[in-house]
Amino acid sequence: MFEKGIGILLLSAAVLVVLGIGADFSDYTAQRSVHIAIVADDQEFINLEPMQPYAYINSDGLLVIDFSENNPNYVGGGKGISPKSEYNFDRVFGVSNDLWSNDSEYGNIIVTISSDNPSVELYCKDNPANPTGNICYSNQIGGMVAYNSDTAAGSIVFCLTPGEVKEIGMDLTGPTSVATPWLNGTLSIHAEPDYNNICGGVVQ
Repeated sequence: MFEKGIGILLLSAAVLVVLGIGADFSDYTAQRSVHIAIVADDQEFINLEPMQPYAYINSDGLLVIDFSENNPNYVGGGKGISPKSEYNFDRVFGVSNDLWSNDSEYGNIIVTISSDNPSVELYCKDNPANPTGNICYSNQIGGMVAYNSDTAAGSIVFCLTPGEVKEIGMDLTGPTSVATPWLNGTLSIHAEPDYNNICGGVVQ
């Protein structure tokens, strides 16, 4: 499993998040950072794509999310994350079911994204009363809905129909002090066919 993770990290379905942490947005930029590797272990089922100026594919084929001013695609666009502050970013990257055949036996897939860093939580920006597609849930299908920064969770799960794209948002909590040099963590993405028809009645 470890060897597989290392190999996938070099492929386009891996994501690296870089967050500069500053005392405020004007005088402290990217000297302290958060580095989070997002590893997709089932590339044959999903595709990841950047959806914001601070998200891009780097020269190694990694999807990078960089909120600091060092982002080469968004120079000066970010000043980092301040301590004792909370930020939310809608639609940071997309997860799609483009790679799983529409006429396959299992057209729907179930995607789980988990964070091992409590300072980084996830959600899908959507209105649960009038969803445009499948809803993101916290921890399990049919559980609490994770649809904005207030309902963000460390682990989200959702169904995807063939061709559907789910837009993932991130809720970030800055450290308690500027003395904190690094915050490290990993987001893991797992996708599998809906063998047991869990998405039945959920998929729009």
